[in-house]
Parts: sequence; structure tokens; C-alpha cells
Amino acid sequence: MSAEQKPQVHRKAQHRDQVQDFRKWLATLSKDDLAAVLHHRRDTAVPIPPDINSLSTRMLLPGSIALALATCTAAELAIIEALSQRGAELSPVSREEITPLLSFAPEEALSALRTKALIFNPNGDDSFALLPRIMQALPTNLMLLNQPDITVEEIRALSARKREILTLIARAGGSMVTVGAQAKIADSKDFKELLSQGIIVESSEHTVTIPRTIRQAMQGQSPTIIPLQPPLSLPNFNTQPARLEEEETKADQSGTAAGLEVVYTMDRVIESLARKPQALLKNKSLGIRQVTTLAQEINKDEKETKALLALGLAARLLGRGEPEGLEGNFLAPTMQAMQWMDSPLDERWQVLLHGWEQMDSAYWNSQRGIDADVDNPRLPEMRKLVVETFTASSASLSDASFWPLFAYLHPLATLHSKKDTISHLLQEVRWIGAVAHGRATAVVRESFDETQRLCPEPIEQLIIQADHTAMAPGPLTPAVQKLLSSFATLESPGLASVYRFDHGSIRRGLDSSLTAAEMKAFLQKHTWGDVPQAINVLIDDVARSHGTLRSSAVSCYVRSDDSALLAQAVASVPELRSIAPTVAVSALPLAQILEALRHVGFSPAAEDESGISIDVRPEPAVVPAAKSAKSSKVGKSGLSTPQAGRERASDENVERAVAHLISATQPAGEQPSEATAPVDAEDFTAVLRTAARGSHPVKITYANKHGEPTTVGATPLRVDGGQVDALVGTNTVRFPLHRISAVVMD
Repeated sequence: MSAEQKPQVHRKAQHRDQVQDFRKWLATLSKDDLAAVLHHRRDTAVPIPPDINSLSTRMLLPGSIALALATCTAAELAIIEALSQRGAELSPVSREEITPLLSFAPEEALSALRTKALIFNPNGDDSFALLPRIMQALPTNLMLLNQPDITVEEIRALSARKREILTLIARAGGSMVTVGAQAKIADSKDFKELLSQGIIVESSEHTVTIPRTIRQAMQGQSPTIIPLQPPLSLPNFNTQPARLEEEETKADQSGTAAGLEVVYTMDRVIESLARKPQALLKNKSLGIRQVTTLAQEINKDEKETKALLALGLAARLLGRGEPEGLEGNFLAPTMQAMQWMDSPLDERWQVLLHGWEQMDSAYWNSQRGIDADVDNPRLPEMRKLVVETFTASSASLSDASFWPLFAYLHPLATLHSKKDTISHLLQEVRWIGAVAHGRATAVVRESFDETQRLCPEPIEQLIIQADHTAMAPGPLTPAVQKLLSSFATLESPGLASVYRFDHGSIRRGLDSSLTAAEMKAFLQKHTWGDVPQAINVLIDDVARSHGTLRSSAVSCYVRSDDSALLAQAVASVPELRSIAPTVAVSALPLAQILEALRHVGFSPAAEDESGISIDVRPEPAVVPAAKSAKSSKVGKSGLSTPQAGRERASDENVERAVAHLISATQPAGEQPSEATAPVDAEDFTAVLRTAARGSHPVKITYANKHGEPTTVGATPLRVDGGQVDALVGTNTVRFPLHRISAVVMD
């Protein structure tokens, strides 16, 4: 083996040991500790890993590391940053070494990170190493330990030369090497003042970086300060149980009222679209004019109308398609919507909650309704984080107290999301009844099944007054509500709703085949006390003038110049009704009437409206293909609710995985063979970046301009754009990554 090859072998062993240490640590965990790790890293337990080696490989995947980091609080990410600064990517670091960098006690955060397998104890003592590849999964220059609180105005007030230096560093990616070509800038008075003011900071011995908050201010944004300690509302230590129960009950009551208001409004949306489906634009969205018209009809503003449309689509109560008798693409209720309207109130609210949980439409960003151009697949996860912020708090949260707690619990989401998006999701959780009075309600504290307990028992009795109104002091049963709505107009929705009778509503009831006697009998049966005389007079007055002109819908007609022959046909086929000596009509389809006439010995012919003979053979029966949901849950009434697909292991699967891994763990002292520990020998980037963060010297073997392997000692400064800037002696040298064949830590 040549001298040039030896460092590469050494480098392989160096990299493998880092991963092997993690594998060994996993293998030494007790059953309870392993269960705790898998409960936090559920994605690695599906399917059940065959052994510890497979489990560790899954935990080192970038996607799995990213999922685990997304659950970290600001304190936990600050610990990771502190460990990285102290070199925990290369060797274990003690608690005492990172404590001076922190403004809080690290014990709780260290324990949480260990449980998530993002740090581990390779020596079994009180020192910690970072999970390999963890720093590559974090945003570049996250810098939670250094967050200068500066305003846009303060940045603008800097001298022109200082702003030039900041712009130069920002254009270089936010960091700059202070030796070599940039040494003159680093020696300038303005540069040193920026350094002393904390506007730029030393990230390593020869590198400076602009903190994240400074970069935000340079871009004209208000800096986002992530608190590293939990607000006073977390955790719950001092809340008195009796007071907490009282506040939760109050929140549950208000949340239920809000949620049922959405249910009642969705009723009106479905009724409106059932009467008149709305034509869609070419991109399958609902036009601005149609949104405005629908908003006026349901008496809501346009933003809430768009929210209802998006919710109806997510809950599969509304759909795009071509209703019978119409041509083109329309927005209309689905068959499930008809079933939903006849279901118990708690199940209806639950269906909407499941739809809301999966809703991915950022409807507030478009003037049109159900606009696919503003769909955002990250919204369901972001919505979940908003809810978790309320469930984690022991105190009620105002808007002012929500934001710092959200930032502490979900720092990465805070930095990666627009504040406007989170603000709209914050309004949503209150609108749907998941949060009220700053507290999570039972539907998210426990489960959506709590709707059955929270919804009041439906009633069937009304309080009818002489001013032509009827008040329902509680939610009505679906049957009573449906019949009452057919001849009364909902004037004030809510848990206690008010209906109004007028000429138009009574006429609507008569049009729906109700008679005046049936209306009065219904009111008498469902009224506390007697029905006011004014209501009976109104019903009789409208009924008296209703039906003077008669009309009917028929499916087909039969005509003949021979009135005797037609009379014989009417007598032979009961479904025919004579309306003139030479014309009879029927509600049955034409094909069935022709078959019935042929069956009794007649020989009819079919014609169109102009008298031309036509083919009346029945068309094949077809139905639209139903869009399949990821999964569904069926309620007591048979109503299915869409469920979010769950790709992570359940508690039961985690327990099975733990039992299998414990039984499959190799005996102490028996280590996996080299063949079972695959290593990517060409992945030099991670090692070089690790060395750059800690100003750690390395030996780099690379091909020089003559193609000959050359090994030099160097201190990496930055790795970017397929190149490595490193300090070799007192000079800055740039190495193309594709020319490097080996890297060895000194």
C-alpha cells in the first residue's frame, strides 16, 4: 500500500468509528430507554427493524434526523449548537464544557435530546457526542446562542463602510475568512468595531459570521428572537386543579358553540349549492363573483366563505364534477353531504374536524374559492404545531403570549414559516372550536370523539311567538330541523337559533309538497304551549292563493289521433294519466312506458319534440368514480370521516419493535463485523464541515495540477460551492472537492 493510500484507510476508520460508537450505544440501552427512543423516533420503527444495526442506519438517514429535529425546543437546539462549538461532532463533550455557553440549566434539554437519540453517551459517563450528520440537517448559521436584538433602523444608521463590509460578507453566504485575500478588511477599524458591537461574530479562529437576526434586519425584516427558556406558562406546576377544571369547562362550552356555528353554516352552504351548483373556472376554482354571491346568501364575509368551501372540500362534503342535467365543471354537494346533513350533531362536527385537520388550502391567499394554486401540503403539520402550543400551556394564551411559546416549542417552524400563515391558522383553531378563551378544548386535549360529550342533547320543542318567529333553545334533531327549515327561514343561527315565518318561507313549504294542515300540525306538535293565531292566519292566507295555476313535471307523454285507442291504453296502463282526449302523460321514463304498452298488446313508436322517430333503448347506468380517502372512520350513523394517513408506528408497533430488538441484540463484547457497517468512503464534505466548525486541523490528500496525489496539513475554513477554503500555514488555499481523495483528522 502506498503512502498516498494510507490516509484514506485511516479516514475510513475514523468515520466508521463515529457511526460505530452510536451503534454500540444503542445496543447498550435498557428496554425502557430503547422504548423511550423509539417513541420519539417512530418513523424508524416501521417496519420493525431486524436488528440494532438496521435501527441505527435508519436513525442516521437525513429524513429521520430532520423529523427528530423538528420536535426539538429552542433549548434543545441551543444545546446542539453548544456541543458543536465544543467539538462534540468529533469526540464526547462534558456538561461542564457547554454550561458557560448557556443561559439556562441544560439537564432537561440534554435528557430530551438523549431520548430522541440526537446525542448519546459513547463512554457511558456524563459526556455527550452529537449524532453523526446532525449538523448538516440543521439550517446554516442557525445561531440561537447569539441573537443580537437589533432594529432595521440601527442597521441603516451604520456608516457606509460598515454596511459595505456587511454586504460583502452576506454575498459570500453569511461568513468570511479573515486571512488571505480578506486579511486587509479584517484589519480595518470598521471591521473591528462591527466585531466589538456583536454585529459580526467569530465562528472559528479564522472565520466571522453575520448572526441570523442581523441578516434579517439587513433585509428589512424585524428580527425573530427565539427564546431559549420556556415562558412562565410552561410547564404546569402551580395551577390549582379546581380552577383548571373550571377554565377548561368554560373553554369547552365556548368551543362547542363556535364549532356548531360552523356546522350550521356548512348546512347553509350545502343547501345553497344543492339548489344551484356553481360553475367553476378553467382552473377548477370558484370565481370572485360566485364567492361574493354565496357569501351574501349565507350571511358571512368572503374570507369565511372561502374557508367553508375549503373545509367542505377537505371533508368530502363538496366536490367538483358535472351534476345530472348540467354540462361543464361545477362545485356541488356530494352524496356524503346529504348523509352528513341527516346525521347527529356530534358526528357532523367530528367530520368537519377531521376535514379541518387535513385541509391544505391557504384560502386567504386567493380571492377565488377552492383555488388549487394556493394549496400548501405543509399546512396540516403547521396546524398541528399551533394546536400543540395550546395543549402544552398550563395557562390561557393571548395572542401576545402565544408567539413566544410557539417560538420556544417550535423554533424551526417559526424560522421557516411566514408569520401571516401562522396567524391565519391561529384564527382557524378558534373558528372550528379547537381553542376557546386561550385554551385547548377537549376535542384536541383528548380526541375528536369528545364531540359526543360536548354537544348538548338535541331537542324537538320550539318557542313560537306572535311576531312570526320561533326560537329553538337548543340544537334541533335533524328531522325537526329539516322540516322546520322547509317553511321557515333561519334568522339567527347558533346553539339557540331563531327562525322566522313569512310569505316567502310558507310558499317555499307549500312548493315542497307540504299542505297548510301539515304545517300547522307540525307546529302544534313541536311547540311549548299553543301556536299563536297570527302564525295560523299567515299559513292559511298564503295557502289560499297557492296552486290556482297547476303545473307538474312529467317524464313522457303518449298521444294518438284516435281518442278511443288512447282511452284503452290509459285503462290498460295505470301509470298513464289522461290530460286531454288525445294526450296522456306519465312520470315513468319513456322506455318503461313503451315496454308496458307493448306488454298489453299495443305497438307504440317513440318520437322527439319535432315528431321524428328516435332510439329509446336505455343507456348503461354509470356513476362518477369516488375519490378514495387515505382511510376512513365510520360513525354510529354510518357516516364516514376522512382520516389522516399515519406513516409512523403506533404504540403497539413500538412495543413489538422493542421486544424484537432486545431479543436480537448481540451479547456484550460481540461487535458487528466491518461488513455490516457500510460507510460512504467518498463523503468528505461532512468531515470537512465538522473540522471547519471547530477549527480542527486535518490532512487532505488531493490530486495536484499534474494529477499526482499530494497530502497537506490544513485547517478547513469553509466548505461551499463544491470547494474547500483551508488555511495551509499562513496562506488560504482553495481545494476543489472532486480532487480530494482522502481526509484525516489530526
